[in-house]
Amino acid sequence: MKKAWFKWAALGAPALIVAGCATYPDQATTRQIAEKMVSDSFTAPAPALLKRLQQDRSQQICSKIGGAPLTQEEAAEVVRLARASIKYPASGQLVGDWKRGDKLAHEGAGDRIQGGRLEKRKENGALCQNCHALAPGEFNVGNVGPSLTGYGLQRGNSAAIAKLTYERIYNAWAYAPCSNMPRLGATGHLTPEQITHLVAYLIDPQSPINRK
Repeated sequence: MKKAWFKWAALGAPALIVAGCATYPDQATTRQIAEKMVSDSFTAPAPALLKRLQQDRSQQICSKIGGAPLTQEEAAEVVRLARASIKYPASGQLVGDWKRGDKLAHEGAGDRIQGGRLEKRKENGALCQNCHALAPGEFNVGNVGPSLTGYGLQRGNSAAIAKLTYERIYNAWAYAPCSNMPRLGATGHLTPEQITHLVAYLIDPQSPINRK
């Protein structure tokens, strides 16, 4: 009896594994099932909030099953789409007011659902401190992203640095495909003008972030 059981286990277990693999959905089907589960579980009091469930092409590429790495072709497409999304302020000026940028970097309001309604704000915040170290001496900061302390001291404040900084804030995926950095401008969370103020906060020599 014991030998018979071991014989069944030796022959039957692989068959069960093969059967399980054969019935497991492919990647496309798995994505559809997962997205439907999320959609069905998200109840929004306002139809406009349902737009949050709709992924754009870049998000679809970045939301790979099992965290699989991007192929070179996928990364190139994300970068291309990101660069195409970048819009510059009508004034042509990429460096605004660092004092307004300071406020934006520490303000987290905007796009929040409160009491079943989307928060009404005249201006959204960037909340850079949630992920980055900012001015020297601040302790209520995050470490998900790199430290921005001394950003301008290290890089300078040339027109090229201002443009690079603006673009990275507007859509970081133009430089780091699928990174954790929010696409603050591309998603419409921040306006081009607001982003110029953040640029000033980062590179202006008078900004507290560049305090020695």
